[in-house]
Amino acid sequence: MIPCPYRTSRQHGFTLIELVMIIVILGILSAVAYERWPVGMEEAAAVKEFKRAVRYAQHKAMTRQFTTAAAAWGITVSANRYTVQRKNANCLLPADAADRDKCAEETYQTRALNDKSNTSITGPTLSVWFNGLGEPIDPAGAPLLPPLPDITFTIKADGSGTPINVHLRTGYVE
Repeated sequence: MIPCPYRTSRQHGFTLIELVMIIVILGILSAVAYERWPVGMEEAAAVKEFKRAVRYAQHKAMTRQFTTAAAAWGITVSANRYTVQRKNANCLLPADAADRDKCAEETYQTRALNDKSNTSITGPTLSVWFNGLGEPIDPAGAPLLPPLPDITFTIKADGSGTPINVHLRTGYVE
């Protein structure tokens, strides 16, 4: 019997060579993607969060009847946590905790930049306070002015560290 010349055998599936080639191509693509994957995103997010918190403290000082140095608003830092509060520290009194003019909202008390243990905030001072004009002030309540250097905090998360400057004369945060 002669096989039918019009009948062809159909192959079902892939050959071993085709599968190996696909695995090699996927390996090359993943290696290229890994090399180009963005790094430093956690540090950038932590920097934005801290800048926002400093600006928030400045805003509170400008809108909450600054009268004395004890009534100044500011931000204090410790490791990777910060607190936005009045300088007279009424945030620690339970009776005043609900009053937003005497104390910051509960979400701004010992707030962490992120949940990573390798994140830190460092600076020449552990706090910065603002007057009613949004200028950084000294403990007596006098504005800090040049020739003193700007207040610089450094945030380290997954990079070499990113500085955040609070300019003395204007209070501008960059």
